[in-house]
Amino acid sequence: MNQTTATWLAGLALALGTSAGAPIVARQGAAQPPIIKAGTTVKVSDHVWVIPDGNVGMVPNVGIVVGSRATLVVDTGMGPKNAETVLAEVAKVSRNAPGYLVTTHFHPEHTAGATVFKDANYVVSRIQQQDLDELEPQFIGSFSNMSAANADLLRDVVIRKGDTLFDREYTIDLGGVTVRLLAVGPTHTRGDTVAFVEPDRVLFSGDVVMGKNFLSFSNQSSPSAWLKAFDDLDAFKPLKVVPSHREMGDASFIAADRALLTSLRARVRELKAQGQTAPQMVATLRPEFQQKYADWANPNRLDATIRAMAAE
Repeated sequence: MNQTTATWLAGLALALGTSAGAPIVARQGAAQPPIIKAGTTVKVSDHVWVIPDGNVGMVPNVGIVVGSRATLVVDTGMGPKNAETVLAEVAKVSRNAPGYLVTTHFHPEHTAGATVFKDANYVVSRIQQQDLDELEPQFIGSFSNMSAANADLLRDVVIRKGDTLFDREYTIDLGGVTVRLLAVGPTHTRGDTVAFVEPDRVLFSGDVVMGKNFLSFSNQSSPSAWLKAFDDLDAFKPLKVVPSHREMGDASFIAADRALLTSLRARVRELKAQGQTAPQMVATLRPEFQQKYADWANPNRLDATIRAMAAE
């Protein structure tokens, strides 16, 4: 295992609330398997449908964007079985087979079904492609070790390379519907990509914006880059925001996440000026912000966020 992969797996362990030095296994226990449910697709705007995650861990909110000439899918679900469900749902709302596939980041629940969309142009940022090349094989192994259900979904997965690569921005014309892609990392991952459906003003924000859900920092996340990403997303003026996980919302999600990171960074700077170490800051600030944001999920993620801010 190279150092980059080890660094990312340590960040994943922190995000999942495990010890960075411990194997990432059996996390789910009796939790529901990460299966995308057929028949749950909802229309959220004139050209956009979402297959909601149902608040099931490691299931993404999958996007379907329909134009007059082509259809775009955002994220695949974990493995081919889930991707086949997505294809079946697409057929219910569009006469076009998926012509484009976009993934918000390289984690297996977002990308590991990509080979099922064999006729779609897989559009990937260059830095996300680097994540897929360098990190995805190890992540598939680690996710497989979490549960028997994961192992079954990820068995014999083939990692697909992107067909069209871009640097910072890319626009897709589906026929009367344009979708703007923007690479915004290093945030949750180095290769985070958001997709903005222009005529509907719907933003697929990946794990960059998460409604009432503490953000998931890894050891390569940059607090400054994340705050800059919020400015970029604000510029879209979205009416609806679809995070990778949990409930959909609106632009207030961006404002809430910015307020959290801005406030937390200010407190980190105060404590750093007082000579506190990163572990001391975690001990001080995690309970403080957990109480302040008592209705937010995954407070364990604060630890990695505080450490990233202390390092920056």
